[in-house]
Amino acid sequence: MISDNQFTNALTANEAEVYIQELKKIPIEEYGYDKWMKQHEFIEKLNIQAHLNVAQQSEEFISELLVTYDKIEALIYDLLVSETWRRKVFPLIKSKITQGNSLRVYLMLYHEVTIVNLLELVLYNKNACTSVDEKMLDLVDYCARKVTFLNTWEDDDDEDDESINDINKFMERSEAEQMEKTVKKQNYAISINALSILRYMTDYITDLPLSVMTRLLNTKGNYTIFLNNKIKYIKCYYFLINSDMITALSYLIESVPWVRRTPSNKILRWEGSNWKEISKNDISKLCQVEAQIWIALYNLMVEPECRRKYAYTNHTREVILRLRPYLTSQLIDELPILTDLKRVLDELSILNIPDNSVQAGLLVEQIPEMLEEIKNGKDWKKIAKKCKKEILNDSQTNRMELAKKLAGMYNIDQFDPLIETPKCAKCGKPADKRCSKCKNEWYCSRECQVRSWPAHKKICSLVTSINDDKLKQENKSKITVLN
Repeated sequence: MISDNQFTNALTANEAEVYIQELKKIPIEEYGYDKWMKQHEFIEKLNIQAHLNVAQQSEEFISELLVTYDKIEALIYDLLVSETWRRKVFPLIKSKITQGNSLRVYLMLYHEVTIVNLLELVLYNKNACTSVDEKMLDLVDYCARKVTFLNTWEDDDDEDDESINDINKFMERSEAEQMEKTVKKQNYAISINALSILRYMTDYITDLPLSVMTRLLNTKGNYTIFLNNKIKYIKCYYFLINSDMITALSYLIESVPWVRRTPSNKILRWEGSNWKEISKNDISKLCQVEAQIWIALYNLMVEPECRRKYAYTNHTREVILRLRPYLTSQLIDELPILTDLKRVLDELSILNIPDNSVQAGLLVEQIPEMLEEIKNGKDWKKIAKKCKKEILNDSQTNRMELAKKLAGMYNIDQFDPLIETPKCAKCGKPADKRCSKCKNEWYCSRECQVRSWPAHKKICSLVTSINDDKLKQENKSKITVLN
């Protein structure tokens, strides 16, 4: 049964149905404006409810409704619009961001995080994953870009080791500089979540269109001709992703971007949605991020149809065989299906690959259309100019209205099933101290609270102001009743 309890559900099934029916493809020229803000609110609430359904092990009606009304394509389109805005428009406006106008911009940047988070849950469902058909090509390329980002990621975040005496360094940052750091952290989190989406696509790879399998197994350096779905023209296209997905994931296993070491020699690992300190003994233990990569590799290398279609070269064999030392007995004990992957690697080690095994030639394939539609013919400077004029110069009244909408969007009681114990907003450790002003953020120590203040201050002041207004209204109502 679906509970309609207001303290455990963000949405009822009927409300979710209305929201999902309203989801539309919003062009990038309207990104950040009122129509988009309404859709952002819908998607945010759908995301919250989807997580609540999973946490409570209740009926996952969000996925079912998205499939029923064929709206997963709209989510993927919105995801690509958000990614494109982040890459093309944000760099042109970031110098004009101030504390007063940063809230809406933050939401525009965070939107990609929300959609990836929702798709990560929805696409676990086979019906949802296979319902998108050829439009899944755009999502394959999106995930490939995120894998490339992780393979080239460099850890330049030393905030965890900055002394409390460096608070002046934090406070001297401009709003644009702080936003830039937020973007870097978001890009990393988005890319990690994209690994789960990629893994789900490989889970159902034989049920997806053949073009999706071909896209995932596309070999580096092949010139290809792609046909668009409407067959209006043929365009030559060079596959720009550095390698096929099998070798790209193999590089990830070697680079281990989900673990980092701080200047003070702490070992941190990405777990959930934060960096968490672990002991040296825990480094070898399988974590969720690594497991997703190994399962994707298993699906792509062990599945008979993928094995038949994948063309090895001496280079790709060399890269893939470097996985063998990582397939330890401990790893196989934790993930037994990797026994079959180990067998495939053993076979590959004795495989004779002719020098002419991959011939230069042409391949006819469908081209992902959504990203092309989003980017084609756009004047990014013109879009950025309009954004500066209308979004960054928004009135104080409109900003307060936006803050009130956000406050109404999140009911803290809804998140109780998702929260075990409060976690520090800065380091992720168990926390027992709360921000005395807004009462929303938790911290494990005064030091973490001070370090987090530059990022938290704008939200804190808004939430505090809204809470004060609510209290005044409540007191006014009480006085009226007494009179």
